[in-house]
Amino acid sequence: MIPRVAIIFNPIAGRRRRLVLEDVCDRLAARGWAMDLKPTGARGDAERFARDIADLPPDARPDLLAVAGGDGTIGEAINGLISAKGALPLAIIPMGTANVLAAEIGLTVHPDTIAAAIDARQSQAIHIGRANGRAFTLMAGVGVDAHVVANLDTALKRRIGKGAYVWGAFKQLFRFGFPTYRVTIDGAAPIAAASIIVAKGRFYGGRHLVAPRARLTAPSFQVCLFERRGAFHMLRYALALGLGLLPKAAGYSIIEGRHVTISGPENDPVQGDGDVLGHLPVTIDIAPVPVHLVMPVGVRR
Repeated sequence: MIPRVAIIFNPIAGRRRRLVLEDVCDRLAARGWAMDLKPTGARGDAERFARDIADLPPDARPDLLAVAGGDGTIGEAINGLISAKGALPLAIIPMGTANVLAAEIGLTVHPDTIAAAIDARQSQAIHIGRANGRAFTLMAGVGVDAHVVANLDTALKRRIGKGAYVWGAFKQLFRFGFPTYRVTIDGAAPIAAASIIVAKGRFYGGRHLVAPRARLTAPSFQVCLFERRGAFHMLRYALALGLGLLPKAAGYSIIEGRHVTISGPENDPVQGDGDVLGHLPVTIDIAPVPVHLVMPVGVRR
């Protein structure tokens, strides 16, 4: 039987990223794969396509679903998968700005490595987080980073990539009011914090370490608390993040948990995997059904 993969992709991605996808497809074709390309046209298409593909009858369903895009597009597709009646392993073709999920699983952005991973079909069950029912793979954030995401200049992001987030964070130094958020972890007493990241993975914004003990395969979160408020501490945390020292920074702590509630200013944004998932108050838990994610050859997480 000829193996089949359905690939969800953004048709208006930049030329360099399109070349990566084309190269992966050429290498898969050389390995004997049949491909069904599904171009998105609007926000929400990746989620709908993933759900519809997973719900196909067994004789019409592909062997794998692949998503060619960034962490946000992958997150959309995962929302489709966990809401589907059927199940389908997921592979990623990293084509985003930061590609944090690729970093998390050790997948290099190289066409031959990506094609080899898809061809090997070595998948592993990962536990997905949900924020008010909306799935995320890597993290959900409240506070400064959520405001950066909510106010991001998307045109600037297309031009300068990660630099748009740096510029957005700089602007928040003068705009963000630094309110206090209250987080409850597994029913314990509420904790006050200036910003919060509920992490499923170790990395943030690429390969910047925020939660050394986080694992996609663990049915729990690492709740990262930025305890100190104000522009000075925001800059201090950012510097520590860039230097790889954030886990040891003063006023930063990590608590493991499975069920998290966060309150703060009403309708404050909640970001997940680089997109706004919803608004406060928010309840964050582990999705009841894991997703089977295709891993690079020889990698187990």
